[in-house]
Amino acid sequence: MTAPVSKLVVGQHVVVRHLHVGMLPGTIESGTDAGVVVALAVKDERIARTVGHDWAVEATSGRGIFRFPGTLTAERNGSLTIALSGDVERIQRREFVRIDAFLDVTVRGVDEPVGGDTTTVDISGSGIQIQDKWDLPLGIDVRVELQLPDGPPLRALGRVVRVGSDAEQKGIRMDGIARADEDRLMRYIRDREVQALRASRER
Repeated sequence: MTAPVSKLVVGQHVVVRHLHVGMLPGTIESGTDAGVVVALAVKDERIARTVGHDWAVEATSGRGIFRFPGTLTAERNGSLTIALSGDVERIQRREFVRIDAFLDVTVRGVDEPVGGDTTTVDISGSGIQIQDKWDLPLGIDVRVELQLPDGPPLRALGRVVRVGSDAEQKGIRMDGIARADEDRLMRYIRDREVQALRASRER
């Protein structure tokens, strides 16, 4: 599915993705229609071996997560040069039902040594609200490990984007969720919706 989307811009927070390396957070350093340079938040020694391989740059807008396919042409000191090619793909829409859910979650800063273990207040396919024990600042990038009732933890990158109705709660937008984990999360949300509907009918 293709959709028009604004260009990648300098300073924009993105996720870069490779089939074997996985997802890595970064920021656009420079770019043109033909390619971009992405500065990684955390260096990864495996990247040098993937020059010439397919990579993708994923960016979030109000309309969804958009994937820009390309090829890694160079890597230097944690900066990736990616030649863009092909159509931009919209891989996830952002309209999601939010449900109350009290799940174990680990939230840790990408660039700052903050965070730890806590619980969610509610979740949706695009984000979670957590009990914030650490007064996480708005705008901070975090790594999220959410423990769903079955299977391994769901891992994602996220950003603290809002203060909840309770000052000790923070909302985290989750980006760069693996497709299999996204499917697990949506199944969990749908199952909870069905349970709530059945319970309301039995009252």
